[in-house]
Amino acid sequence: MNMNKLLLFTTIFLLGLVAKMNAQSPLPIHIGIKGGSNFSELPVSDGFSSKYAVGYFGGAMARFDFKRFYIQNEILYSEKSSKIDKTSGTGSKNAKWRSIEVPLVIGYKVVDLTALNVRVFAGGVYSYVFDENFSSLNQLKDSYTKFDKSNIGYQVGAGVEVWKFTVDFTYQGGLNNVNKNFSSKPNSFNVGVGYFFL
Repeated sequence: MNMNKLLLFTTIFLLGLVAKMNAQSPLPIHIGIKGGSNFSELPVSDGFSSKYAVGYFGGAMARFDFKRFYIQNEILYSEKSSKIDKTSGTGSKNAKWRSIEVPLVIGYKVVDLTALNVRVFAGGVYSYVFDENFSSLNQLKDSYTKFDKSNIGYQVGAGVEVWKFTVDFTYQGGLNNVNKNFSSKPNSFNVGVGYFFL
């Protein structure tokens, strides 16, 4: 047996040993990164109608496992967008807002295997809007001059995890209005992909 074959067999053996040790005593705390797309809608005042538009998000996540249950916290940079149409039919524009979001959910692993799990989860999300852009919609911009920076919402979803990779599908809804003068609670559908490096 030459040196190359010996090195190959030794490497395979060590990788198998490490994988077996990890399977026997998994850590209850996991840290990773996450990113994806959101499809958001911002209900607006009379004279306008709103539709879903595409945005994106990215950030970090941490999870604490307790048997089949887990708690997951994230901190995300999010850019959301909603297509706004005037009911008079004069064309559509996109309203955009950027925020820092901090979701906190409790989840349950419906399927819990060594290299695969299927999860459901629900919880809350706090978001702080640091920038909004309604510059192309003057009438709407006037309505949103008192855009509430802090918002509380809820989210529910399901996910699949293969080894350290995750895919989540989440619905997120607002609990408070983004403007105190009229009813306007944003909502979105999110598709996220993540990777736990710890």
